[in-house]
Amino acid sequence: MDKFLSFTQVLNLIAATGHKRTIIVEGENGIGKTALFHALKRMPKFANHIAVDPIDCTQLSDGSVWMPDLDRENGVSRELPNERFGLSKNNQLGVNNAKPVLIALDEIAKAPQFIKNVLAPIIYERRVGNYHMPEGSNVVCFTNLSIEGLGDSIQAHLRNRLVFVKMRKPTAEEWVKWATDSAINPMVIAFVNNEPKVMDSFLDYAKGGKFEGKDQAKDNGYIFNPKAVQLAYASPRSLVAASDILDTGLGVLDDDTLEAALTGAVGATTAQAMASFVRFGKDICDYERVIKDPDNAPLSSNPTAQLIQVFQFVSRASTRGEAESIVKYVWRMRAEMQSIFCNTVASSQRVALFATINDFGRMLRSEEHTSELQSH
Repeated sequence: MDKFLSFTQVLNLIAATGHKRTIIVEGENGIGKTALFHALKRMPKFANHIAVDPIDCTQLSDGSVWMPDLDRENGVSRELPNERFGLSKNNQLGVNNAKPVLIALDEIAKAPQFIKNVLAPIIYERRVGNYHMPEGSNVVCFTNLSIEGLGDSIQAHLRNRLVFVKMRKPTAEEWVKWATDSAINPMVIAFVNNEPKVMDSFLDYAKGGKFEGKDQAKDNGYIFNPKAVQLAYASPRSLVAASDILDTGLGVLDDDTLEAALTGAVGATTAQAMASFVRFGKDICDYERVIKDPDNAPLSSNPTAQLIQVFQFVSRASTRGEAESIVKYVWRMRAEMQSIFCNTVASSQRVALFATINDFGRMLRSEEHTSELQSH
């Protein structure tokens, strides 16, 4: 069975090797392949690169890559690169102060064959027409798995020139960690935390998968199923859409409209399962009230509401004063919520806000999470 790499493993591979060989990342739809490009941009290694916007290869046509230009004085013609590739007469190999470029070619295997042919020098030689990219330039490609039936194909002789790797979906634990640090709506985070199967893959139900022999249609209606007709389904990407809907729609839209929007984003099965999280999320205590008066702010006795609030706290805390109030409030919650809170803080980017708070240290010790904190 093919080896699938995690987001971090693929990111490290591209950063280490992408200036020498073009990496083509294959993965099922909606798992965050394009997000790799944005993560690369944030790496110190690429601080001096010209990072152009990801290029959707299905949108390219004649003239989208280069256009012919006549130099009548010298009696020659040349190809001028489109500005989307970050190349010009002042930024190419051999020009002083030229900067390397970071290029992402998205949906490469869905492009018409003539577009693949035009892009070939970019992918193989780091060249657009006669314009060569500066040393250190990195070209990365993204596309879907052919087994998804979305029209992705690359001929064998072309595949032989490239490095193909497959990226897996994040696990629920990985996605929750990312979502907590990325201001995703806490109702969506709590839902994924409680329903980890939403991050399973249809490949898990194929031959050799961990659920081989099970009927995916009956076992997991949340996720993409290439054998079924689905208008929408849950994926890392569509769950972010659900987060946007909840962030902007709660308190503004009526329940029917909100449910219809969520169904349109993640499918009816996921929207219905998410409904209780939305309902209890409406009733959690206002964040500002908790920060102002953690000892007396109302606290729901419902575990779902408490779970949502835990993820809200870790996502929103921005000062030590807020963190201190949050810890006081969490001490009033159920023991299992304190455990989830400690685990979530320990693995988040905000751990430094809480690490030196005495009450948080006491909570860690009571939940035996000291080793987890030290590992971060």
